[in-house]
Amino acid sequence: MKTLTRKISRTAITLILVILAFMAIFRAWVYYTESPWTRDARFSADVVAIAPDVAGLITEVNVKDNQLVKKNQVLFVIDQPRYQKALEEAEADVAYYQALANEKRREAGRRNQLGIQAMSREEIDQANNVLQTVQHQLAKAQASRDLARLDLERTTIRAPADGWITNLNVYTGEFITRGSTAVALVKEGSFYVMAYMEETKLEGVRPGYRAEITPLGGSVVLKGTVNSVAAGVTNASSSNDAKGMATVDSNLEWVRLAQRVPVRIQLDQQRGNLWPAGTTATVVITGAKDRDERQMTFFQKLALRLREFG
Repeated sequence: MKTLTRKISRTAITLILVILAFMAIFRAWVYYTESPWTRDARFSADVVAIAPDVAGLITEVNVKDNQLVKKNQVLFVIDQPRYQKALEEAEADVAYYQALANEKRREAGRRNQLGIQAMSREEIDQANNVLQTVQHQLAKAQASRDLARLDLERTTIRAPADGWITNLNVYTGEFITRGSTAVALVKEGSFYVMAYMEETKLEGVRPGYRAEITPLGGSVVLKGTVNSVAAGVTNASSSNDAKGMATVDSNLEWVRLAQRVPVRIQLDQQRGNLWPAGTTATVVITGAKDRDERQMTFFQKLALRLREFG
């Protein structure tokens, strides 16, 4: 009797192990064939390339590389004395033309008041024309003054938003040209994940679907929601590339691979710059909570059930 019981126990244990192994293998197979997932995903963020609108010597650098800054915090300053003198010169021009315009206005007023009884029509028209010319010169001088004031304001480079300074490439005493990128600012709270999903798995990817993100080399699983799917992509080998669209190249040129499409995933919780923009991750689309099971295949339903119990 004991021998029979042992045999039954061994058989039952073996059968259970076989069933568990089969479930594990089947779950892995469903995961790799039915589930929308990719290892080709990267953390991204909104990045502002900061370039000065004026040229000159850098006189102050008030930040360090990778420093967290606040909006409107001063980053660096460019040659303010030169632009201060330019503003003073422009203000002097405005004062001169204002005085000249007042003089010509009085002169034209007197001639218009005297009329053609005291002088010729030509002299009256000439006075009015001179006044109009001086007024135009005054308007031009005022515009030059406003531009000089704007240039002076822009000698102080400020942070456009809260974020981290990265790739700081400016130094005191260095000459910087207008429009040259000096530093990048990674906006705080703007991190998201860009997952490049194969076109064969896009059927299971829709805006609003939930996603699990595992950073490379980490054990933490982040949660997120599919924000959008790119409406078009191109690649370097295409003969009719569309300008402005995302370029996603194939890893191998000698075999036809499924095209990868960028999928933007919004993180549920921002974690600062714990995972810098550009670092990689694995993304699994787990589907929507209210997904209609009538539109799912048998294997997708089974994979969903296995996830619920796993």
